[in-house]
Amino acid sequence: MAKKLNIAFIWHFHQPVYQENFDSDFLMPWTRLHATKDYLDMLYRVDDFENLKLNFNISPVLLDSIEKYINGHHDIHSRLLISDIETLDEQDKGFILNNFFDANYSNLILKREYYTELYNKRFTKENITTDDFDNQEYSDIMANFTLAWFDGKLFDYYPGLKELSDKQYGYTKEDRIKIYDYTIQILKDIIPKFKEYQEKGKIEISANPYYHPILPLLLDLHEQNYSYTANLPQDSKFMEQDAYIQTKKSLDRMEELFGRRPKGIWLSEQCISEKTVHLLNDLGVSWTVSDMGILSETLGKEYLRGFDGNLESPFDLCVHYKLKSDKKMKTNILFSDSFIANLISFGYGNYEAQIAANDLYEKIKTVQDKLQNSPKSEHILTIAMDGENCWEAYENDGDEFLSILYGLIDSDPTLNTVLIGEYLENKKSVKLDNIASGSWINRNFNLWIGEPVKNLAWMYLSKTKDDIARFMATSNDEELNKKIMEEVYIAQGSDWFWWYGEPNDSGKDHIFDLLFRNHLKNAYNLMGFPLPKELSVPLISIIGKPVRHPRKKFTPKLTGLSSTAEEDWSDAGYIYLADSPTFSSNKTIKGICYGCDDENLYFRFDINKENVKTYRESIFNELYIYFKTDDYTGAPIMLSNKTTYAPPILNNQFNYEIKFAFGKEQILNSRFSESFSNFLWSLKISKNIEYIYDEVFDLCIPFSELNVQEGQIVEFCVISARNGVIDEIYPKDIMLKIVNN
Repeated sequence: MAKKLNIAFIWHFHQPVYQENFDSDFLMPWTRLHATKDYLDMLYRVDDFENLKLNFNISPVLLDSIEKYINGHHDIHSRLLISDIETLDEQDKGFILNNFFDANYSNLILKREYYTELYNKRFTKENITTDDFDNQEYSDIMANFTLAWFDGKLFDYYPGLKELSDKQYGYTKEDRIKIYDYTIQILKDIIPKFKEYQEKGKIEISANPYYHPILPLLLDLHEQNYSYTANLPQDSKFMEQDAYIQTKKSLDRMEELFGRRPKGIWLSEQCISEKTVHLLNDLGVSWTVSDMGILSETLGKEYLRGFDGNLESPFDLCVHYKLKSDKKMKTNILFSDSFIANLISFGYGNYEAQIAANDLYEKIKTVQDKLQNSPKSEHILTIAMDGENCWEAYENDGDEFLSILYGLIDSDPTLNTVLIGEYLENKKSVKLDNIASGSWINRNFNLWIGEPVKNLAWMYLSKTKDDIARFMATSNDEELNKKIMEEVYIAQGSDWFWWYGEPNDSGKDHIFDLLFRNHLKNAYNLMGFPLPKELSVPLISIIGKPVRHPRKKFTPKLTGLSSTAEEDWSDAGYIYLADSPTFSSNKTIKGICYGCDDENLYFRFDINKENVKTYRESIFNELYIYFKTDDYTGAPIMLSNKTTYAPPILNNQFNYEIKFAFGKEQILNSRFSESFSNFLWSLKISKNIEYIYDEVFDLCIPFSELNVQEGQIVEFCVISARNGVIDEIYPKDIMLKIVNN
């Protein structure tokens, strides 16, 4: 018989704090919706397979939010769900139309026939208004949205839920209240059921640091070097003690809820460093998990894969490690096969369940085959990943995929799913001289730091900590001090920094920004300190907005040379845009100068030529300037967006468009267009627009070409694109203005 292979599945459940303060409603519904879609059904699957054992990492802050729902808290969506339709005002109805279709179309909306009809009605008409839907339709939209987020497996456990789900239309207020009651009952069952299955020995529960912070950054903000360091605090260890508190607080809370102290700590985003491992060891943590890319960096070798994606040599990956140290090390380190984890998270949802599950089973068997000649008697393959968001891409919430996969493994006597803490008992580890620092993404921390907006957030956090230290030097109120620090711990969560700046875009970045700043504000309010002015300004609006507005009129020479900038452009408005070379969506524009004299508008673009791309000698870098010059209706832009989220600026209609296509050395003739009736564009001939492109790109547009008379305002925005697909918009929310006076 083949040598057995142990498999450790680790499913990670996490949602951040969606409350502005501890007593307020949740601003987003994702904790509640994922609770009805992802948690219990993932747990109940172990009942279907005799030998299946699973590891679940659950974020303590997620459990806190669940308890708050149980105790009567609501989110905006749920309050509307149980309200009288007759009492809804225009704002409520607009919110429903804009937010109650926020679900995967193919796998959550399309499976509900009437909900699909409502969706099509909402999105196939150009100028929809709240009057286009009657009260019954609003009721049905809310009911269907909520029910779409229930996993079908739960119908077997909650009698009456399926009948409500099957109804599809004609929902009454009483129906909607019943739907919400089922939600609360499911939420009530989560903690007791996970505790029950833990006691049965079918699952192991681990935790992450309390509010999901990036622990290596709390221990040392400058753990790695970053390409962009402006605004980063100089004190790299101003949160060092917080790292210990967030981790210990998590272990204490989980022990309180589940009756056992977790053996394992899931490091948020699998971010690890030597200091982090030593911290876990000091707290008696038995195991943690990181990504195989970190193992590759640590051992100084890349893990090669064949065309089929299988590792050529899985030996190093399928063992557990401990750091060498002068003191006794208890903490084991496992490394997840990120290729397999990413297939589950981002790939297999696009395939039929049978094909995907069999493919993964064969990949596991290939790993097993390659380990047959290992001198070690046992190996463990770790597959650690997000257990929530990926299932929206799967038909029926991944039910068939997981059932087939678990069935194949469970019926194979040479494969063994294990609880990590149980498996590691009395097992000898491999020693590591050191461990590289980084996360599961690109082996660094660049998704959370080293970018203009992210760095500003760290600076705000540092300033708040300084002010708290000043307050606590004279405060003897331990309870108050604890509340103040709780706000800071929340603000240290990874989610805020993930969504700030580049390259991620949630479509709700403004809400994440509001929550981050409000928790820092809460700390100041608790201290009785005046609120810093910067906390009232959204961080997402700072970058891409003018660092300065035009000081006065000026008439620059158009030279295309950067050396003339200080002399001729010193009075210009200026927008600073970091080129962010650490991200795949690198900026093409690094800075924009703008302003006017009595007759002309002037622009200077500092082009990041390292990011100017060509393909087979074809130029496909594009620069668009859109102008809004009058109150009459213009036309929308015709560019494509990368995601379904459209920044607010794109809701405008514009009167003029000027486009340039350019490479590293040359620029093509401009294309000048004017809007006309029926939201269309027509080409406009102009011989008066001047431009020159060399080190920088200088541009002059006469006010007369835009039909802007003296005393009138011209509004504009700038878009960087490639082949008609938007890269960046400056700014994203409010148009810039220049007055011709």
